[in-house]
Amino acid sequence: MLKICNISFNKVIKIFFLNALLFSYINASNNSEFNNYINQTKLYNHNYWLKLLHYKNGESEVDSDNFFISKVGKKNSKEELSETINALINGEKNLLCRFPLRVEWLKENIPNLDKKIKIYECPKLDKYLKEIIAKKISIVFPSSHINSPASMYGHTFLKIYDSENTSLISNAINYAAKTDETNGLLFAYEGLFGGYEGRYSILPYYEKIKEYNNLEQRDIWEYDLSFSQDEIRKIVLHTYELMDSYSYYYFFLENCSYNLLWLFEIARPNLDLLSKFKLKAIPLDTLKILKTNNLIVTSNYRYSKMKKMKYILNKIDNKTNLKEYLENDVLLDDNLSFEDKVNYLDLKIEYLKYKRSKNKLDKKDYIKNYLKYLKQRSELNKVSVFNIEKPENPLYSHDSSKVSFAYRTDESILVDIKPAYNDIYDVSDGYLNGAYIDFLNLGIVKNKDKTFIDKLTLLDIKSYSARDLIFKPISWGINLGYKRFKNEEDYLHLKPQFGLTYSNEKEYLYFMSQSNLYTKSKETLVSIGGEIGLISNRFDNFKLGASISYDKYNKNFSNRKAETFLTYKFLENTSVNLSYTYDDLDVKKDKSIFRLYYYF
Repeated sequence: MLKICNISFNKVIKIFFLNALLFSYINASNNSEFNNYINQTKLYNHNYWLKLLHYKNGESEVDSDNFFISKVGKKNSKEELSETINALINGEKNLLCRFPLRVEWLKENIPNLDKKIKIYECPKLDKYLKEIIAKKISIVFPSSHINSPASMYGHTFLKIYDSENTSLISNAINYAAKTDETNGLLFAYEGLFGGYEGRYSILPYYEKIKEYNNLEQRDIWEYDLSFSQDEIRKIVLHTYELMDSYSYYYFFLENCSYNLLWLFEIARPNLDLLSKFKLKAIPLDTLKILKTNNLIVTSNYRYSKMKKMKYILNKIDNKTNLKEYLENDVLLDDNLSFEDKVNYLDLKIEYLKYKRSKNKLDKKDYIKNYLKYLKQRSELNKVSVFNIEKPENPLYSHDSSKVSFAYRTDESILVDIKPAYNDIYDVSDGYLNGAYIDFLNLGIVKNKDKTFIDKLTLLDIKSYSARDLIFKPISWGINLGYKRFKNEEDYLHLKPQFGLTYSNEKEYLYFMSQSNLYTKSKETLVSIGGEIGLISNRFDNFKLGASISYDKYNKNFSNRKAETFLTYKFLENTSVNLSYTYDDLDVKKDKSIFRLYYYF
């Protein structure tokens, strides 16, 4: 009996090995067939295969290992293709469920591959496709956030929905740095050097509205895109492929807006969008390239809750007890006019929403008060109309890089160039008024004697956030760079500012306290002082400004400066500027300057 069992066992082992050899032979034959095909056609260099892998300049911009089948897939598209085919045939690595669009393209482009693929169920993918119904797509642009340097360039994400009637309950495709950091300056620093993982996600659109339109009080622009139903399907599938992976987030290039362009190139392979961005991809620039490629069909503007409250506030004639009324549970003053009573209640209701969004009011008290004031408002029996003026569409603003050519009355010529973004002298149509940011502004001067670098501004931010009866923000500024000062010597310069700004939407009046630090190897100059300025945007395509400042320095000298300027924008990307400056410490104290601005 033992002998029979031993013989049977030996036969089983032999049969097992023979089957294994036969299976290996069949797989080798299959793989050889497909490997020969991809070698002959060089399918691994196909433009779409490289797009699916996010290849640029010879390697993938995706940094997580789980996006690749091969260990060298990030830099070797041929090995990635070969191992992908092997995994499909052997039913390994859950490839069929993990990369549906990648598999779909391979089946379309490799003959007989679909017959060799091992089929299995994909419940997670099936659930995803059932929940994400996409028949229409828009790109959404929340405007700049005036008091956050990390958000001063704005943001973009996608909205996908099945009909016009389901706009707010649609889904949003978002790419963002994964972080809980709340310090804007630290976030910007880490973002500059790839300190965060950037990830794609899908979440309800109303959550993004709550975040940007309500919490951060930012206006929102929605741009409907001209992608077909099949192209939108590819965007949805490729987003699924990316959601478990990450790329390192870089604030100026591989950011939220740049990575959305990958989805568009996947949807429509003949698009060439990403190659246009080599050093920076500011959200506004990515929107403009969509316009250039005729991808934007229509636009829609959604004003922020803050803008709505400011609009109502400006309609009120009698504001005597308004602040007390907003902050406390008090009755309306009977002496108010009917119109003011309507506006008081409209503002109270919006202010309750604002306080709830900022978690300054618990849910129970919010609901009780909200219903109470809604009831009072309904008794006045008048429908409110909010004719809030739509700002200039950002699509038609000037581009974000600028070169400036200038002639000065001391017979010198000035050339300035910067990669970003929008400064106090620019006509700010399409940008956020009161928010200015310069980055790497290089200024060169040529006079009768020599040519030299006059300044290198590493970063210059001005945030003139207007105050009113309800909102009391602090305005601030920071300037860091190298510049010529005093006896025309080069100093490292740091200038922080803090103050108050008041505005009527067309003019900004600001009062800033400030300090200047100039330092070089053997000298450090420190001042304390202030600046008062006025900026006017009252006339279309014109901008006027005036400022005076005074600084008292530690080396027993002071500096008085004054400036007036006028900028006229006569083309979308071309402006002229005329200014007059007075500076105590200049050899020639007063100068007039004529500048030509070109944006690109």
